[in-house]
Amino acid sequence: MKIGKLILALCVSGALAGIAHADQPSTQAVVKKIRLTAHIGDSIFVSRPDGSAWYDVVELTANDSTQKTFSKTLPIRVWTKTPDFIVTLARPLRLANGDAEMTNAKVTLTAADGTSVVAPDTVRKVTQVRPGGDGGFDEIHNLKISANAPARNGAARANGSYSGDLVLLFEPTAASGDDRPIEQ
Repeated sequence: MKIGKLILALCVSGALAGIAHADQPSTQAVVKKIRLTAHIGDSIFVSRPDGSAWYDVVELTANDSTQKTFSKTLPIRVWTKTPDFIVTLARPLRLANGDAEMTNAKVTLTAADGTSVVAPDTVRKVTQVRPGGDGGFDEIHNLKISANAPARNGAARANGSYSGDLVLLFEPTAASGDDRPIEQ
């Protein structure tokens, strides 16, 4: 009787161990992601176009079969009390896999006045023109993230998962038209 229970316990343990290891990703798997965050004040709200929560993890996709350039365009909704807001990168965008790093990482934002690069230490002023239903201004903008695959040096391979954090800072501008960032 004890031997039967022991054999049953061993079988169950083996099955559970097999299940635990069955979902391990292949070393050849390709996963790319960017975690996005937004710092929001009282007079500005940034979200997905439907007003739901901000993006959590976003995967850049290869632009073609050569897998040399990767990008993703994210529609974002910005509601502000006044027509103007500013946006900047809180820190440089870095997509890395150990020592290997994607190159020419770039973020652009479209607005009524065109498309421009959003970069660290550079304030991008955006003027919204579409009035919101409850006062203020409410528009959908496209945020485009792009990067190039690392250059291959000799036998070094660029395969692997590259990840990094895209941290954007959205701030309302003062009603006086002053477009300097709000001191924290």
